[in-house]
Amino acid sequence: MPRFLTAPRWLVGHALVLVVVVLFVNFGFWQLRRLEEVRALNGLVSARLAGPPRPLDAVLADAAGGPSAAAFRRAIVRGRYLPGEELLVGPRTRDGRPGYQLLTPLDTGGRLLLVDRGWVPYELDRPPVGPAAPPDQPVRLSGIVHDSRPPPRFGPQVPTQGEPDVVPRVDLPRLQPRFERPLYPVWLQLQEQVPPQADLPLPTEPRKLDEGNHLSYAMQWFAFAAIALVGYALLLGKNAQEERAARVPGADARQPEVAERRP
Repeated sequence: MPRFLTAPRWLVGHALVLVVVVLFVNFGFWQLRRLEEVRALNGLVSARLAGPPRPLDAVLADAAGGPSAAAFRRAIVRGRYLPGEELLVGPRTRDGRPGYQLLTPLDTGGRLLLVDRGWVPYELDRPPVGPAAPPDQPVRLSGIVHDSRPPPRFGPQVPTQGEPDVVPRVDLPRLQPRFERPLYPVWLQLQEQVPPQADLPLPTEPRKLDEGNHLSYAMQWFAFAAIALVGYALLLGKNAQEERAARVPGADARQPEVAERRP
């Protein structure tokens, strides 16, 4: 075995390369686990969306697991919009343009249901949004059920005090204080409405059930690990060859010891 392999500097180099390779491989497997999670979620969403629309109360009654078990199912509900209490969610972009999702409460005769009616441009930032006013008569809606979006550990929070015009997400527990009546534990992404909406808001674009870049990221991390291993192996081979050459009679005595080379 070449003597330089056991030199202190090279032992540190071995440890560093091992740590780097283990980290890169773990990052790769983490991306593969994320890919499996995304595939499982996409399968769940597809299966639920394939079902026929049903009355919202029936959807919630059958969802034994609570609001999350009702998410991504299609529901039907009737009521009257309350545009005076609507708010904006955003900012959200559409075709490269900034804007908001327009969230309007629907009076169902009991609880209020928050309905994402679609996208409005950025300049329409003062609810109620006149150019996107809803019908002033009772409506019949069909849409996709969503559960509340919990606040992230970091990032903007939905204020619990006051009545902000714009909120970052549909966080129902935090939005409840701004309404006098109780909210449904879910909200609805509008798909069809009778009578129909005007030109605004623009219908919300369908959810894209793609797998993202997790597979390509995993392959990149595995490639980085392979590059580190192969590169280090080549470096070791080169230094071993130089050590053997230094032992040949007549070698330049002024050549520094290979064992003193840094990895």
